[in-house]
Amino acid sequence: MDDSRAIRQIAGAMTKDEVFTIARAFYRTHGFNALSYLKPSRIHPGQADVVSFGFPDAWIERYNDGLNLLDPFPALVARAGRPVRLSNLSADKSLSAEQIYFIEQAREHGVTDGYAFPTFGPRQQLAAFGINQVDHEDRVDHADVPVLHAIAQAAHLRIDQLEAEELERPRLAPREVLVLHWIAQGKSNEEIAMILGSKRPTIATHIKRIFAKLDVSDRASAAVKGLKFGIINI
Repeated sequence: MDDSRAIRQIAGAMTKDEVFTIARAFYRTHGFNALSYLKPSRIHPGQADVVSFGFPDAWIERYNDGLNLLDPFPALVARAGRPVRLSNLSADKSLSAEQIYFIEQAREHGVTDGYAFPTFGPRQQLAAFGINQVDHEDRVDHADVPVLHAIAQAAHLRIDQLEAEELERPRLAPREVLVLHWIAQGKSNEEIAMILGSKRPTIATHIKRIFAKLDVSDRASAAVKGLKFGIINI
C-alpha cells in the first residue's frame, strides 16, 4: 500500500477501528508488525490511554499490570517534538531507574526497536504513535521516516475528528430512531403511524422531538443528519 492511498483511506475511515486497520496494514508493508497509540488520559491525569496491536501477549499483560505507569516514551516523544528511534530514546540520560527498568522489561519480553511519532490535532493536542516488532533489523535502519510519520499524523487527525463526532452525536430514543428510519424512506406521518401501530399525533410528537435533537427544521435535513451520524442506515 503506497502512502497517498493509505492517507486517502484513513481520511475516509468511518470508525477508529478502521483507522487502525488501515494504519497497521500500511506499517506491516514496511516491516513493522506492532502499532501503539498513546494519548493523555482524560480520566486519569498524568497517565496515558493506550491502544496497541501486534505486541507479544506476555508484554501486554506485563504492561497492563502496572508497567504502564512507568512508560517514559510518551513524555520523551512529546519533549522531542519529532520522530525518534526508540533505541535512541532509551539512551536518554534523564531516565529514572524505574524508567530504565521499564525499557529492560520491554526488551526481555521481546519488544523490538522501532520508531515513535508525535502527532498533533485540533482537539487532542498531542498523542504518539509507536511502531515496533520489525521483521528484520534493517527495517529500522532504512525506514522512510517522513512517510511513516505522515501516516501516523493522518491517523491521529482522523481519530480526533471521529471522537469529536461521537461527542456531538445526538441521542435519539429507540422509537425516534424507527421514525427517523421511515422518514428517510420517504414515508408520510400517516404511513409511519400504520407501520408502527401508532397514532398520527404520536408520530408528529416524535418528529418534533427528532427535529429538536438534530437541530433541523425539515424531514430531508433530518434524514441527512441521521445518516451522517450513523443513527440510521439505508
